[in-house]
Amino acid sequence: MQLSKSEINKEICKALALVVKELKADKRKSILAYESDLPRSVVHYILNGVKDPQLTTFWRLALGLNIKPSELLRMLEEKIDSSFLDL
Repeated sequence: MQLSKSEINKEICKALALVVKELKADKRKSILAYESDLPRSVVHYILNGVKDPQLTTFWRLALGLNIKPSELLRMLEEKIDSSFLDL
């Protein structure tokens, strides 16, 4: 079954939300937002899987989580079932 681009984007956003929730552990959203230099609302939307962040937002989020952006991307790739991406 082939997913639409919109469905794929939703799955990626949901996977990112799961990864960020795991990494932030007990850190409050407001602290993560501050440490990422992002508005709290953006962090809220990412954690709820409804925000498709720009590259700069993804980068800042990784730094706020004290990891390299490449590491965050690797973790995201591991979380996503690559079969639905037709890779």
